Amino acid sequence: MEVVIDTLPDIRVAAVREIGPYATSAPLAWSQLSLWIAKNDLLSQHSIFLGLRHDSSATPENQLRYDAAVSISDEIDSAGIAREIFVPGGEFAMYTHHGSYDTMNDAWNKLYWEWLPTSGRTPADQPNIEIYLSDTTFSADKEILTRLLLPLQPI
Repeated sequence: MEVVIDTLPDIRVAAVREIGPYATSAPLAWSQLSLWIAKNDLLSQHSIFLGLRHDSSATPENQLRYDAAVSISDEIDSAGIAREIFVPGGEFAMYTHHGSYDTMNDAWNKLYWEWLPTSGRTPADQPNIEIYLSDTTFSADKEILTRLLLPLQPI
C-alpha cells in the first residue's frame, strides 16, 4: 500500500448530509448535492468533490454520517439544502484507490488495519475524507480514482 503523508489547508465546502449505511447515504447525498450545484451554477474547473465519513467502526451502520461536498470560494445561502462548512486541514495519510466505490471500504480497512499500526502515527478526531478524482460518467469501475485522506494528529 503506497501511502504519502502531506499537509493540506482548510477547504470551504457546501455539503449535504445523509445518515445511514454509506452504500445508501452517499448516493442519496450526492443526488441532492448535484441538483443543488446545478441550480446554483456552482460548478467550475476548480471544483473539488469530497465525501466526508464522520464515524468510527464502532458506530451502528444506521447512524453513520456522510457528507457529499463541493469546494466553494464564496459564502452560500444557508437556507438551501446545502450548508457551508470548513473541512479542517492538517496532516493526512493519503492513499489513491483505483477501482469501484464498492471496494472503497476494503481500502479504508487496509489503511487503518495494515498501514496505520506500523506507521507510528495516530489518527486525528476528524472525518475521513474521500476526494473524487474521476468523472464516473465516463469511467469504467476499474478506472475510478479516489484519494483517501486519513487525518493524523501532529507529531
